[in-house]
Amino acid sequence: MIINMEMQKNAAMNADTQALINTVVQRVLAKLGDILPEQPSQASGPLVEILAPADDRLAGQVKDRLPEARIRFEGAGQPDSAQVYVLPELGCSDMADLALGRASSLALRKVLDLLLEGKEVRTLGFAYRTHAQTAPFALLKLYEGYEAALAGFGLTELAAPAPDSARLSQSLVTADHVTEAARTGAQTLRVPRRAVVTPLAQEAAANNHMTILKNL
Repeated sequence: MIINMEMQKNAAMNADTQALINTVVQRVLAKLGDILPEQPSQASGPLVEILAPADDRLAGQVKDRLPEARIRFEGAGQPDSAQVYVLPELGCSDMADLALGRASSLALRKVLDLLLEGKEVRTLGFAYRTHAQTAPFALLKLYEGYEAALAGFGLTELAAPAPDSARLSQSLVTADHVTEAARTGAQTLRVPRRAVVTPLAQEAAANNHMTILKNL
C-alpha cells in the first residue's frame, strides 16, 4: 500500500515537472521568435533571364521596368525556365535577320528557338530608332515593318515606365509642348511660375487629360 502511494506521488511529481518544462520551453521559443529577425519572404515576381553576360547596368535597366522581377543572366545554370527573356538593345542587322526568320549567330539562334517555343521575349530597345531623324523615309518604314513582324512573332519592347511629370523651361507654353509631353505618358507638365500658357495649350492639356502646373 505504501509502495503504491509512493509510486502515485512520484508520477504526479513527474507530470508536474513535465508541465513546467513544457511551459519553460514555450516561453523560450516565444522569446526567440521576438528576437530573431523575420526571414524574407520568397520572391514572387516573374523570373526574367537576360540574354547576355552578367552586367549590373543591364540588370538595373530591367529592374527599372519590371521592379518585381527575379533576374538571372544567360548561362546561370538554373534548371527552371524563365517566364520572360530579355534582350539588350536589338541592333539593326540582328533585327532584320529575326524579322525574316533567320539566325546568323548562336545568340540569334537561341532567340529564334525561344520564339518558336512560344516564349515571351522582350528587348530593351530597337537601335534603328536612334536614326529616326536622319534615315531615309523608305528605310525607316522598312524597319518599322520589321518591328511589327517581330511583334507578331512574340518579340516586343520592354518599355520604360512613363514619367509622372515632364518639365518645360520655356516661358511660353504652346500646344506642341503639351503634345510632346503627352507622348511620354506624363500626366503633369511642370512649367515656370511666370510662364504664359496659350489657349491652344490649355485645350491640348484638356484633350490629353494633363495638368499644367506652374511651380518651377
